[in-house]
Amino acid sequence: MNLWLSIIIPVYNVKKYLNHCLDSIVEQVGENYPLVEAIVVNDGSSDGSGEIADGYADTHTWISVIHQSNSGVAQARNKGLEVARGEWIYLVDSDDWIAEGGISSILSCISRNQDTDIILFDAYKNTEKEEKCWEHFSKDMIFQSGEEIHKLCREVLYTRNTPLAAPWDKVYKASFLKKNQICFQRQLKVLDDMVFNMEAFGAAEKICYYKKKIYHYRFVASSITNSYKPDRVEQDKLVWSYLQEYMDKVLAEHRWTKTAAEDFRQSCYCRIIKSFSICCRLCFFHEQNHKTFSDQINYLKQVTKEAPYHEAFKKIELKNAEWKLKIVVIMVRSNLVQGIYWLHRANTWWESKASGR
Repeated sequence: MNLWLSIIIPVYNVKKYLNHCLDSIVEQVGENYPLVEAIVVNDGSSDGSGEIADGYADTHTWISVIHQSNSGVAQARNKGLEVARGEWIYLVDSDDWIAEGGISSILSCISRNQDTDIILFDAYKNTEKEEKCWEHFSKDMIFQSGEEIHKLCREVLYTRNTPLAAPWDKVYKASFLKKNQICFQRQLKVLDDMVFNMEAFGAAEKICYYKKKIYHYRFVASSITNSYKPDRVEQDKLVWSYLQEYMDKVLAEHRWTKTAAEDFRQSCYCRIIKSFSICCRLCFFHEQNHKTFSDQINYLKQVTKEAPYHEAFKKIELKNAEWKLKIVVIMVRSNLVQGIYWLHRANTWWESKASGR
């Protein structure tokens, strides 16, 4: 019997959550054991997470653990991709967990879609206060026309609906990833999963979507994802540079029409401005940023005048953006950047209330 599914779990200092994650996998594999392997990549954890993973591997022969020096989540995922033996790849974050029946749902969909490149599912988003549904579409769907898939590729960058950038609500055919040389870009320290999915969707010929919730995404306000990042703008710029190179390559290969290229460029503008707004939370106005308010505002102004932010604020069509981004664009265009601070404060208060903090 062939090995169908490789579950790759990058691990870095998640001792608090790792048992929950691995238990959710162990409890479901059971009779599916011959079809599934789990690969834990311990990326230089110093809190005992690696030892926890080793304990599971000692008990379950289908779990393997790779220990490496800290290299970042992109390289950890790539290591898992290198050694995976399954026909399909599933990427799980170690502070989340797989929903009850999730693995069976994945295997069932795989068995019916051997000619598909990517299978997309739904999930749950869990905060300390509540659990919300993470749903992409209203019904099961198959995407195989060029325009349909190109639209999904753009929506990986930006969508007003449920985001498509995460890897944990999708399974990927291993041969498809290998054929198209799709992996995580190790030079990118942020948004590497978004870039991975953009390239995967951009290369896919068939994508299936099933309204099955297979995963629980745990939102932790104090996690590294939400911590202070004074260099976030510079890290984002590496992503924007990579997106420009990707677009230049695709256009040189004549894979897009002029209209498709402009649609993609508008999605990039939306993503740049959305990330600029995220920088308000993680960089410009973070509570650990001890610069004076005047210096914070001056840095924000400086960023709006730099590439590619200046072009994005100038050329974005407001109809393409959600209302909060429209306000940010209007404030920048009107040179009312202090208003962005108050918008940030209001948004922070609302998110804090919604998550029960």
